[in-house]
Amino acid sequence: MTRTDLPNDRLDRRFQPIFIWMKLLGVALTDNHRQYCSIYDVFMFSLTLASNIASMTLMLVEPEPPKQQDRSITSYTFAQILYIDNLNFIILVIGVHSMLLCQTRHRWKRLWATLKDVEEQLNSKILNRSFLITLLFIPEVIMIVLVVPLDIVGLPQYQQFVEFFSCASKIYPVSGMILFCLCGWIASDLLHLILEELKEKRGRPELICLKTLKKRYRQICQLIDDINQCFGSVILILITYMMASVVMVCFVAAVEFQHYDWIAVPWLYIRDLVLLIQHIVNLVVITYIPHTIKIQHEKIQLALGRIEIADRSNSSRQEELEFLRWDVSQSDVELTAAGLFDITPRLFPKVF
Repeated sequence: MTRTDLPNDRLDRRFQPIFIWMKLLGVALTDNHRQYCSIYDVFMFSLTLASNIASMTLMLVEPEPPKQQDRSITSYTFAQILYIDNLNFIILVIGVHSMLLCQTRHRWKRLWATLKDVEEQLNSKILNRSFLITLLFIPEVIMIVLVVPLDIVGLPQYQQFVEFFSCASKIYPVSGMILFCLCGWIASDLLHLILEELKEKRGRPELICLKTLKKRYRQICQLIDDINQCFGSVILILITYMMASVVMVCFVAAVEFQHYDWIAVPWLYIRDLVLLIQHIVNLVVITYIPHTIKIQHEKIQLALGRIEIADRSNSSRQEELEFLRWDVSQSDVELTAAGLFDITPRLFPKVF
């Protein structure tokens, strides 16, 4: 495959906006000005850590009074759910930020090297499609902007200051998710290219260069493995948080419906609705790409199984095809959550 429509620096230029964005967040994925970036990275992580610990401390020191002086078990359970939800959020932002800062920094170099290796397979269509993933920043940032004022309304001024930085730190999990989806989308499109080539040349298998096909396939497998190594822990924390948060948001909304007048405090219901929509959309996005990769891989296995070598006397080519079939069938081409479970739409019934 040639890349006549793809300049040598096209991949670098396409990733440049997210590199700049991550650097502004204090997660430098490049080696430029490493010493300066390290100081800034530590400062931003300290801000995330301090704001979220302060938020949890204030919640414990100044707990929310029971609704309408209700001292029932439901009110007690409601307070405990709020504590757990806040702790769940703190684990999310601190966990993902630390993963992006430490683990991803070391493993990103290998992932980026693999992306540069597969660059010869890329074309403008793939890069343009993958660029659409970065547009998810827009609705995610809008969601954060909507939730932050709803979270701090009615609080004392000093607590508003703390909660503002705590809520805004959710941008780190969002950024990690976008970066994961961007790399995963490229891997999915590369598998799709192999599948399309096999379908086009099914009638004329002699035109298929099995050695080149095998090389491309192995590069994609390496890319997927590097994505797992780089973002597996991040996705595990994200999925765990969203699955738990969906249940908690539904419970909180039900209790608030019983105790609060929605006309008097409409922001509570707006906040719950925004969070619920955000979690469901994010789960769809996270599970869609791994599911697509799995489906593409299964289709490639079927397509290889339909190829027949017309020249039976060419035993070497037949053996090469059989070995490629075996290699594809034995490959574990899946995106997982730190290797603990596959990321598939089957996660949704477990949530609901």
